Amino acid sequence: MDSSLEIVGLVTIILISAFAIIGIVVSIPLLRLINRFKFLAEKLNESLVPMVEKLNTTITHLNTEIGSISELTQSVGSIVEQLEKVVRLARILLTNPLIKLISAGVGLASGIKKAAGEEKNNEKNQGNKQRGRNEF
Repeated sequence: MDSSLEIVGLVTIILISAFAIIGIVVSIPLLRLINRFKFLAEKLNESLVPMVEKLNTTITHLNTEIGSISELTQSVGSIVEQLEKVVRLARILLTNPLIKLISAGVGLASGIKKAAGEEKNNEKNQGNKQRGRNEF
């Protein structure tokens, strides 16, 4: 019985040694792969952090510019509103006097024509009266 126990112990030692050798053989490339991933992560960290910071700065600057454009648009809108009010006021101030002036001019011209027409009629009537007197 001792010999079978010795054989089982020897087989166990051989199997444990084989698994240890397989574990070492597999773990060496696995450790290299892990080190490469670690190196890659460090390189990505080195390149991505400045890139993200630049992107953050760019977005902050862009937000500032958009805010300025928004303020400028509001200012232009306010100026346009004021200009519309000025145009309406100018239209009211100029249109009423112009209409009155044109109306007065038309009325004056009509009055002058009537006066001239009456004057001609008076001259004709006086001429006809004088002819009538001369005929008698």
